[in-house]
Amino acid sequence: MTIYLDVVLFENIVLNYIIIVSTAIISKSQVKIFRIILSSLVGGIFAILNYIIEMKLIFSILLKIMISVIMMLVAFQDYSIKKVLRQLIFFYLVSFTFGGIAFMLLFFINPKNLIIDGTHLVGTYPIKVAVLAGGVGFIIISIVSSIIKNRIGKKAMICDLEIFYDGKNKKIKTMLDTGNLLKEPISNADVIIVEKESLKDIVSKEILENITNILKGKWIESENIHSYKFKLIPFSSLGNDNGLLIGFKPDYIKIYNEQEFIRNDVLIGIYDGKLSRNNAYTSLIGLNVLNEAS
Repeated sequence: MTIYLDVVLFENIVLNYIIIVSTAIISKSQVKIFRIILSSLVGGIFAILNYIIEMKLIFSILLKIMISVIMMLVAFQDYSIKKVLRQLIFFYLVSFTFGGIAFMLLFFINPKNLIIDGTHLVGTYPIKVAVLAGGVGFIIISIVSSIIKNRIGKKAMICDLEIFYDGKNKKIKTMLDTGNLLKEPISNADVIIVEKESLKDIVSKEILENITNILKGKWIESENIHSYKFKLIPFSSLGNDNGLLIGFKPDYIKIYNEQEFIRNDVLIGIYDGKLSRNNAYTSLIGLNVLNEAS
C-alpha cells in the first residue's frame, strides 16, 4: 500500500493540534496558537521518522516519551517538573481516548482500510475521522472530568490564602466556594469573606470587637479606623436577604492552589461569625477570584 508522507504529516499535525488544545482546556493551562502549531509539527515530524526508521521497541517507547515531553515544553513553556508531568498525563489520557475512538470509527465505517504494516497500523485515515474522534473524545473527557470534580470532597477545595496589609501578613485556610460571587457594588471588586478572628494579626483588635457598632454607624473613637477605608458590602444569603459586611482593601493577597496566584484588586469582607464548624477553613473565596488571578 502506498503511504504519502505529506498526508501523514498533515494528519498528524491536525490531530496533535486537537489533542494539545484539549489538553490545555482540561488542564486549565494557558497556551498560544503559534506554540500549539510548533508543538504539533514536532509530533508530526516524529511520526514521519517513525515510519521511515526501524527502531527497537524499547527505544521507540523511550523516544516517544521524550518527544511527548518536548511537545509539552514547546506548547506550554512551563518547565516545572510537577506541571510538565501533570500536562503529560492529560496529554496521554486525551491521546489514548482519541486514538481508541478513531480506531473504533474506522472499524465501523470502513474496516478494510485498517492494515497492519510491520509495527504500524496504516491505511486510509480520513482527516474527518481524526477531527470527529477529537470532538467526541473531548466531549467524553469533559463529561468524565466534570463528574470527578463534582465528587471531590471539600478537603480538595481547601487551599491557603495569605493576606498582606500595612507591612503585616496572615496565612489562613480558605475554601473555594462556587456560590461566592460577592462583589462590592461601586468598584465591582471581588470580595473574599474572612472570619474576624483570623484577622487579629492584621486588623486592630479594637475595631474587630466593634464590628456590630460600626455596621450600625456607631463609629468608635479609634485613630486608625479611617486608614482602613472601610466599605459597606451588601450581601444576601439563606435567611438573610439584606446583610452587610465591612470590607477593606489589602495591599495584596496570595492564593496557593496548585500554583501561586496574586491579586491586588480584591476586598476582604469581615465576617462576624464562624464559617466552618470544625475550623477546617476560616474564609470563603469565589472561583471568579482564581479565574482572574495572575
